[in-house]
Amino acid sequence: GLFNAALAALALTTVGIKTAAKLGDAKEGDESADKMEEKPKEIKTLQMKFLSVFWLLRLSDWLQGPYFYEVYASKIFNGAPATLSMISQLFLTGFASTALFGPLVGRLSDQYGRKLGTLAFCLLYSLGAASTKSPLLWVLLLGRVMSGIGTSLLFSAPEAWLVGEALQKKKGGDYLGETFGLAYAGDSIVAIIAGQLAGAMAGARGPTGPFELSTGFLLAGGLLTSLLWKENKAESS
Repeated sequence: GLFNAALAALALTTVGIKTAAKLGDAKEGDESADKMEEKPKEIKTLQMKFLSVFWLLRLSDWLQGPYFYEVYASKIFNGAPATLSMISQLFLTGFASTALFGPLVGRLSDQYGRKLGTLAFCLLYSLGAASTKSPLLWVLLLGRVMSGIGTSLLFSAPEAWLVGEALQKKKGGDYLGETFGLAYAGDSIVAIIAGQLAGAMAGARGPTGPFELSTGFLLAGGLLTSLLWKENKAESS
């Protein structure tokens, strides 16, 4: 449709601008190219390990966001459709869970391991997504609690893992800004892709479709975390 055509045109324009900017920078930097230090191979490997997991986890999160209201509004409780008050309580349960458990899960992740914290996010978010299939209010509330805790882990454990790994490598800290820049620049593209996938899944499977797909990406992210990441923890003081 018109939206997809506009999106494609904008993407091509952005790529063209970025390519032209890089070519200009390359010409200006020819004289000093020999003096520039090449990025260490271990830093490139670290970025690959982090970004491949980070973007999968962010994709799983973006898939769920737009359809929470629709999936809850489709529920029937005691023979009556879910009211706006019930839906509001479900939303508030998730937000309250994030606020209440956020500081605790961050400390636990530092203490017991950031890799473990990332795997815990995958598990909790998968269970939260699975709960949207249930017609029971208490299951939906429990799912929101797990998703709220998972959100706290998503915004703490993976990035803490990256920092911990980078600081163990020679000049690793010098590339943290670049890595985070790549992560969040790519995240904007991931969000667009997630919106397209979520719409397609909702059309094919109903409002729980995006949550089903999200679970698949969470499993993939958890598998990559298990295979690519080694554990690191905060240094004890």
